[in-house]
Formats: sequence, C-alpha cells, structure tokens
Amino acid sequence: MNTQHSHQPQKTTGLARLQTSHGRYAMLALDQRESLRGMFSGAPTGQTGDDDDLRAFKLAATRLLTPSASGVLLDRLYALDSSSLEAIDPDCGLVVAVDELIQEPGQPVTSTRLDNGATVDFLRQVKADALKFLVMWRSENEKPERSELLGSVIELANNAGVASLIEAVVLPKEGLHWRDAKEKNDAILRAAQEMASYPMDLYKAQVPGYSPGDVTGVADAARELDSMMDVPWVVLSNGVAIEDFPDAVREACEGGASGFLAGRAIWSDVVGAQGLNDTLITIAQPRLERLSHLVNSV
Repeated sequence: MNTQHSHQPQKTTGLARLQTSHGRYAMLALDQRESLRGMFSGAPTGQTGDDDDLRAFKLAATRLLTPSASGVLLDRLYALDSSSLEAIDPDCGLVVAVDELIQEPGQPVTSTRLDNGATVDFLRQVKADALKFLVMWRSENEKPERSELLGSVIELANNAGVASLIEAVVLPKEGLHWRDAKEKNDAILRAAQEMASYPMDLYKAQVPGYSPGDVTGVADAARELDSMMDVPWVVLSNGVAIEDFPDAVREACEGGASGFLAGRAIWSDVVGAQGLNDTLITIAQPRLERLSHLVNSV
C-alpha cells in the first residue's frame, strides 16, 4: 500500500482531493476493461490484451501520468493492488470504479450492476476518495430500476465516507442506431436531467452538443446541462475524436463543466505501442498536461 496516499476517506474532503489547485477536475480514467483489451488488437509488440497486458499498461500509465492528474479512476479487477496504489502520485486523488460491466466479448457495454467486491472495507483499504458508477442510459422507462440501483451505490459511498461520482452513457433504443447527432445529444440532456435527481456529489457526462469535427454546439448544450445540476460535473472522452477533445473540453467548461475525467483521448493510441513508457511520456503526458492547463484557465 502507498503510505503517502494515506489520507482518511471522508466525504467532505473526497472532492477536494480530486481537484487541481484551481478547484477544477483534471482526472485520468484507467478503469477500462474489455474495451482496453480490444485496443491491443494488432499491437506491434505482439501483445494480445490478456490480463497481464491490461495490468502492465494500467500500472505504467498510473506511474507516469498521475503526476499530471488531479485524480485517477481505477478498477478493482486489473488495477487496484499494492503495486498500482504505490504508483499513484501522492497529490493525485483516487476514484474506484464500483461497476461490473455487462458486455459480450468485443461488443460495447450494454448494462452494469454493482460490483459485489467493492465493499466498504475494500474502499477503506485502498483509501479511496470517491467511487464511480456507470449507468448505461436508454430511456426513462427503466427509471425505477436505475433509482434502486443508484440508491445502493450512493448508500455505499455514504457508508464508506467517500464521494459519489455517477456517469451516464446514453444508448439508442434497443436494436436501433442514433438517427443523427441531435438525437444523441437530446438523450444526453435527458439523462442528465434524470441523474440530477439523485443525491450524488459529482456527475460525469458525455460531451453535450458535440458532432464529429464540430464543437460549435457544445457550449450552449453545456449551459443547458449545467442549469440542471446542483453538483459539479465533468466530461468524458468516449465518442469524441482525440483531435477534437481539447476544444470540446474548453467549450464544455465555458458552458459550466468543471473539468474532465477521460482516458481514451489521452492514451488510446499508445496501447500496445513499442516502448510503452516512452510513448506515454512523449504522447499521453503532454495531452494530459495540456488538458489540465486548459481547465485551469477557463
């Protein structure tokens, strides 16, 4: 265990531990599981994305990137052991993923449930500052089930004395595809409106108002989302092109977002690369530092 990362997990200080010195959020996501495994396909190193490959990547990224992050999101299965905890920079807060992802091999996540291994004792053992739970949001019709599930998640956070971070990723109706970016963005706002009704501490949203290659609608959509929220919120990078993400973050923060919690836009193209440490330092680290500077400047 990292003795330097020895703060007590109290809800009143959990969010502060995840903030930059400017009170913003510049957080690194490393909780990807099967999606990360798929990124190793065709790796020049010959890595296949087995469990050891996942653990090695997460450990290297934790050690090299957390000095540039205000917080890091890690999963229990492949990232939370004594080695990874010792690798977290002492000034970087810890968010623990407590979601069990339900998905077919090679396919996107379709739903989630609470990870039975993510107990109060476990959260205290790893000295978490917050927990994160992902909701795959399809429609208001599932609201009673979501309400019960999120009630359990927030109760876990309260019992462990950590902050609660809820993430919603929208899905089209089963068997269908989004007709256009507007339909997806409307769903992002509807999901946020529902999530705002739960007593969480921090919300994680898809970038609202985004279309591939076009961030001009982000700030206005972010203002609409922000008007729904009584808690701070951050954006994720899934679904946003790497080259668009800095501008998307800037526009989202102009509209009221407090920062980001992102992984793919920072490191996805270095997975399985030759000389992993070097590529993390030369490619991923500058991206993260640029994004951190950006959210602190808005």
